[in-house]
Amino acid sequence: MEIILYLLVFSTVTYITYIIYRTFTEQRGMVLSRLNELEALDPIPEEEDELKHSLTERLIWPAYQNIIKFIGSAAPKNFKEKYEEIIEISGVSKSMTFNRILGMQLLFSVFLGFLFFLIFSFIQKPSPLLTLIAAAIGFYLPLASLKGKARRRQEEIQNALPDMLDMIYVSVEAGLGFDVAVQRTTEKMKGPLSDEMMKGLDEINKGKRREDALRSIVKRTEVRDLSTFITAIIQTEQLGSNIANMLRVQSTTMRQKRRQRAEEKAMKVPVKILFPMIFFIFPPLFIVILGPTVINVIENFL
Repeated sequence: MEIILYLLVFSTVTYITYIIYRTFTEQRGMVLSRLNELEALDPIPEEEDELKHSLTERLIWPAYQNIIKFIGSAAPKNFKEKYEEIIEISGVSKSMTFNRILGMQLLFSVFLGFLFFLIFSFIQKPSPLLTLIAAAIGFYLPLASLKGKARRRQEEIQNALPDMLDMIYVSVEAGLGFDVAVQRTTEKMKGPLSDEMMKGLDEINKGKRREDALRSIVKRTEVRDLSTFITAIIQTEQLGSNIANMLRVQSTTMRQKRRQRAEEKAMKVPVKILFPMIFFIFPPLFIVILGPTVINVIENFL
């Protein structure tokens, strides 16, 4: 009960602080927008322009960026490459970098560790072990979120591939070239798969070798079915085979794989629902069914 009380107090104070902060920042934003309009009429010298920024923007934020940059440069190469690979697969490479995700991990680690230390200091003597565990969990949370986003994106690409292959096959059978068919299909279908295929076409138009551009799609996504499709395209072009037949075979194969994955998930449902039934459904059911009988037996024999 005391833990809940402390959490409610902490949440209330945080919420009130956030409201006050938003109120002052909105007013400050209005003032800054007005100053920017006046500055456009009469530009301020560079020295005076730097002084109008807050202490956080002039000192704290640059210092934080320098610290994160130093830690990122000191990180092992394999460690950095693994992070960059996850960022690339998740599709957030434009807004997320290795240094940024590392900074988020450090901030979450410090915040969660300090929060647990503060809570346990009110209840009992602070436990260094639990504080370290909380800090480790906070350090892993941003990476886990990024991995989850990458996994969901891979699933979206995998599920959208059969439909895209059908549209490309129909377009090629209608007389369009493969590149034009892919471009028309990406214009009709929206999603991560269309974005990656369009990026590959842009690389080809900019002068990159077709094989390299197609393999870069596989590297950015790491989806097995898409890798199989890209490999089939490259082999068909190298051997001079009919690309329409290849698309028909690949489309049929991908649809069968998608159906098999759906059947596999359906077969796993009884196993996954077993534990919730044992721990959450059967005990109340036994209480409702056997409760009156147990009460009658106790009353009769006692």
